[in-house]
Amino acid sequence: MAGIPLKLTASQEEAGGPLPAGMSRVRRKFHEIRGKCRYLLAHPGFRRSRLNTLSRLFQWWLHCTLGIPATLSLPQWGAHFYLPPRWQSAGTTMFYALRESYEKELVHLHRFISPGMVVIDGGANCGIYTVLAARLVGPSGLVLSFEPASEAFSVLERNVCLNGLRNVQAYQTALSDREEETELYHHEPGSNSFSLGSSGTMGVRSERVSTRTLGNVLREESIDRVGFIKLDVEGAEELALRGAEGVITYCHPTIIFEMNASAAKRLRLSPSGSWGLLEGWGYKFFFLNEFGHLCRMREPPPSIYPANIVAVHSDGLK
Repeated sequence: MAGIPLKLTASQEEAGGPLPAGMSRVRRKFHEIRGKCRYLLAHPGFRRSRLNTLSRLFQWWLHCTLGIPATLSLPQWGAHFYLPPRWQSAGTTMFYALRESYEKELVHLHRFISPGMVVIDGGANCGIYTVLAARLVGPSGLVLSFEPASEAFSVLERNVCLNGLRNVQAYQTALSDREEETELYHHEPGSNSFSLGSSGTMGVRSERVSTRTLGNVLREESIDRVGFIKLDVEGAEELALRGAEGVITYCHPTIIFEMNASAAKRLRLSPSGSWGLLEGWGYKFFFLNEFGHLCRMREPPPSIYPANIVAVHSDGLK
């Protein structure tokens, strides 16, 4: 569907799309560079401030080359972020370069979150959504933040402390439809490319992690209402939604979720499984255009690249 804002993961952003088997390292590197250039040139934040963005990319390259972490100050959000020097991490690199305009959904997050609300951040990574959501819900609200990867979780905790947030509870676990111990696969060097699904490629690192259902966590915390859920869990969105069925069908929270066909297939899930599940629960679907307007989607987006989808229950549209 034309106009849908695409969100590229580390592997696809760097590669510019699926790569043929047996591609040489030189050609693969060329595709990686071309993919990054395409993403950057199409980004509204880059188009608004080209020289500033390029300058920041050079600064970040120096940080990564010298192994020096950075701390960003974002006055618009009243927030600070510690970032480890990982150039390969597509999310970290683009966040350093684009700051508050990193994702459209972040720019307009205040439209979905209000003071006192309980917010779920599934796949929190270094805590970008967590920190901003905590600012928006205020001291009377609460953010439950879930990140299974050990390295990313340590950065998440650091950023929560750096911002003095007392309304955040962080869990080093993955959201799913069952509770068990499983492998989290590191498909790319970047910390935003970890998945519960294996690609079958030899030599891929993994770490042992636990999975929880959101329903059980909320019962343990005696929380019966949720206003907003963000899910970016590398293909496991359908599983996380199934584990939260009770609270979703009862509270009808607004949900921003990623559709990532290649990651879903690693888990033997349908690329549109999360869409179909929410549609059955009475949700309608939208994407944010570059002007911040919610545009209705009648069918799932093309599965070439991951895309962020805004799901709003029909009751909230009346």
